[in-house]
Amino acid sequence: MSSAKMADAVAQKTRSASPAPPEGLRQQKEVQESNKAKATKDPFGKGSIYHCFQCGARLAPWECLLVYSVPFVFLMSQFRGWFLWNAACQLMLFVPVVQVPAYLTGHMAYVDIGWPCGLVLLAINSFLYGDGFWVRRWGASICMLLHGGRMALGALVLFFPYRWKQDLPRYQYAKVRFMAKDGMPEHLWPLKIQHDTLQQAFANCTFLACPLMLCAFDKTPEIGALEIASWVLWAASWLWESVADGQKQLFLWESKKQQNKTAVLGYAPFDGSKYWLWTACRHPNYFGEWMAWNAFVLMGMPSLLRLEEALLIKLGLCVCLCSVSRVFYDCLNYWTGAEPAEHFSVQKRKLYREYQKTTRLFFPLEMPLVDHCRESGWPHAQ
Repeated sequence: MSSAKMADAVAQKTRSASPAPPEGLRQQKEVQESNKAKATKDPFGKGSIYHCFQCGARLAPWECLLVYSVPFVFLMSQFRGWFLWNAACQLMLFVPVVQVPAYLTGHMAYVDIGWPCGLVLLAINSFLYGDGFWVRRWGASICMLLHGGRMALGALVLFFPYRWKQDLPRYQYAKVRFMAKDGMPEHLWPLKIQHDTLQQAFANCTFLACPLMLCAFDKTPEIGALEIASWVLWAASWLWESVADGQKQLFLWESKKQQNKTAVLGYAPFDGSKYWLWTACRHPNYFGEWMAWNAFVLMGMPSLLRLEEALLIKLGLCVCLCSVSRVFYDCLNYWTGAEPAEHFSVQKRKLYREYQKTTRLFFPLEMPLVDHCRESGWPHAQ
């Protein structure tokens, strides 16, 4: 037998003697190869690297492109200096408080401390460095200071000593969604952590800063009716959210006192007058947060209309301002809000499915053309 034939025979014998790969490993490899093939066909589909840099949970690719283009509008405007200063401040906060701890621990929870502290920093920057009419500047800055300060204080007290055995449930869900729904490999999750946490610093520098910046630099010595209405709306929304959080804390205390581990806030017997907000919708605190940001949009709108800038810049700032409502709706419903919360609530409490059937998801009133998600098992209803 020739040496070539002998080598072929030995190789064939070795292959036949080698154990077959485990079934689970083979299926995982097939799924990964399938995702890669789909990604080559659809640049935004399952398994695409796009998901490492996607904004939010359900924003379309063109919406993400708009979000990423916002800094160019600020850099070309008269607010360039203030924008760069605020961005530097946000980075000096986020890197030590959020990015480094998240990298070392693999936990995204640190962003729940960094983001509201960044809002407080944003309020301070607009108050100190704006040169607009003092009533407008003070009014908008105080609203933001109270808005971010309440959440920052709560996070600093609740999360002390700032160590977790595992990440918060909403961020655990984010990882599951990243791997299962988006079809991404686990080794890219640390990259996604850095992106999603820095994304909130990016928000504090751009579209969340936009209404405050416009108010802080508007020198018009008059306060219009729309501006007064926006302050009233913000106060009502802030109070609504605070009451909803207070009712939730009362529920946690009473259910613990009764040792009722299957109780559902907003569902009998915890559906009385003390919990009326949670009978109107399943997430009244998120609704209050969303309406508060809509109030900030209204605060900035009159200043934008009076702004003396190139038309292209004004259009860009208008898009930036309007994106606040859209981005927060996605965030509070799908990204870190209702969807992850209900993913775990459905698993832990059987009664939660009944609560879902009878109660609206987000809006406390019936809204035309809105799916209120009255489905048992949402967000994974069959």
